Amino acid sequence: MKRKLLAIFVLFIAFCLPQLSAQNAAESAALKTVSAEIAAALEGRSAFVNSLGHVSTFRSELNRVLRQNGEPGMPKPLMFNGKPAKILVPLNLSDKKVGGFFQVSPDGKRIISYLVWDKNLKPLFVVDRDKWEKAADAAALPELAELIPISDGHSAGVPVDPADLTDMFIIDYINILPSKTQEERKAHTDAVGLKAHLGRRTGSSKCLSYAASLASDWWHIAQGNKIGSYDSFVNGAREFGTNPRMIESLYFSFPKCPYSFVKETGLDRVTGEKIPYSPKHYAWIMSSVNLPEKINDPLKSDISYSLPKRYFGMDLPFMNSFDRSRGNIEQIKEDLQRYGIMYAQHTSRLFSDKVSLILQGVHAVNIVGTAKLKGEPVVLYYETFGKNHRDYLEDSFYGPALRAFPVKFFYQGIVFPHRIIADVTLSRGQAEIAFKTAAGKAIAPEKVAVKVNGKTVKTKASPKLNLAIPEECVLTVEYSRRYFHTPEEPEGYVRNYLISNGQMLEISQYEAILKTLAERNGGLSKKILGKDDSYTDHLIKLAEQTCSNLKAQAASLARNQGLMKMIAAELQKSKVLARSDFGKAIAEITRFNELER
Repeated sequence: MKRKLLAIFVLFIAFCLPQLSAQNAAESAALKTVSAEIAAALEGRSAFVNSLGHVSTFRSELNRVLRQNGEPGMPKPLMFNGKPAKILVPLNLSDKKVGGFFQVSPDGKRIISYLVWDKNLKPLFVVDRDKWEKAADAAALPELAELIPISDGHSAGVPVDPADLTDMFIIDYINILPSKTQEERKAHTDAVGLKAHLGRRTGSSKCLSYAASLASDWWHIAQGNKIGSYDSFVNGAREFGTNPRMIESLYFSFPKCPYSFVKETGLDRVTGEKIPYSPKHYAWIMSSVNLPEKINDPLKSDISYSLPKRYFGMDLPFMNSFDRSRGNIEQIKEDLQRYGIMYAQHTSRLFSDKVSLILQGVHAVNIVGTAKLKGEPVVLYYETFGKNHRDYLEDSFYGPALRAFPVKFFYQGIVFPHRIIADVTLSRGQAEIAFKTAAGKAIAPEKVAVKVNGKTVKTKASPKLNLAIPEECVLTVEYSRRYFHTPEEPEGYVRNYLISNGQMLEISQYEAILKTLAERNGGLSKKILGKDDSYTDHLIKLAEQTCSNLKAQAASLARNQGLMKMIAAELQKSKVLARSDFGKAIAEITRFNELER
């Protein structure tokens, strides 16, 4: 009997020791991985920290957190379905507490989720140190219930890594987007009188405001702006970028958007409010309305939000890339290249993602690219449940960020056109060309071509150009930059400055506006059930304003015969301009000049 027991014990050791040894090796590797990242962060060498730290206070706040609690604690596996889903490495907060939790891949070699902290720079998910060190499995600790995976599979979309894809196009700055999650955290909701629910996508219904805020963050980064920080309304974590709750408060305060159909629906499980439902309403608020300096929270009377000028980093009114599940891969890729990040909504999925309910959008995300996954064309999108790696199993707090879906599962995609403005000034035979954003910030085009009277002038792309010009000439400037395009000039900007005796007029932009309007049908008068006609309405107003400005300029230039001849020559080349109100005004000025002579 003793020999039999000894044999069983030997078999048990033989079977378990390699597994225990492998697990111990993974935990040791996780500790090394986190220790190396902490050192890199404090020394300014961390690629992850430096990317977001370049545009926000993330790096300075993290350094303060790490200097206060910079010693990593004992690694602990979090088991799921009998095997490690990940390894948690806390910070030793004191002799009695650990918390923060870097989440590391099961082999210990890669951080799949960074630690987070609150407004007091205290790491989240705190556990008694003695309790932590005695636990065999992190999943056994109720304090970490929200970090336990719910399922082996994914709730929507297919989590991907660029290495999984072929024929990939993805917009810039994705690695700089700040980490956010719309999921609530029980320790916070208990403290502020909200509700919490364990489970995947069972909490707050804030996807529209979170996706909208990430679109705003992306555009701030694309323009070289800094992004701010805020404390999450639903989980209390310090997050960076545009505050989703602030934009949600604006949504509730504005009347129905002229381009949307349903404004609100259902009740939020966490806050009890009606759920803001319309992406077009959010896009309209971010890009088309005059914002107040301050907005009060609709639920918490002691909270208000300040809105600096151009808070969302937007320029022109929004435009739909596609609507009502009519998108296609080629058009989406083209619009991403021209207009940047796409604020989108996907539909519900039926029968294991094989059938799409095409008539209704149910979840807001941001489309960021296109690719092929296992040979099939897909749209790449960025989730609203946290910025985590593909291998992160979705839990009640976070999930993988980059995911893929067939295009048929997307209900609508909204873009935010932005301009590069060329500002030309003349002085004593010199022309200075300054390129800037709508906010007045200097920006360099990626491509610039300059001609004087049809002859190319050698230049380099930069925010400002200076060149000598004759007293009378046509100065042609062609320029472009990724993402900074408009629907009326989708391939880039062409400006023909007609110059004579120190005076100047530019009419090619007006021509582009008129041509685009002629190609579009309708405006508000033809809106049916929330048809996206925002940009057409913008162009109608822009055409009227531009024409008025040009007529006023032409009237002041009427005595400049050289310039008037140049304008008349341009009108002869363009039927669109000749038939316009501006063309008619020039004809009147020309007739008057001839009568005077």
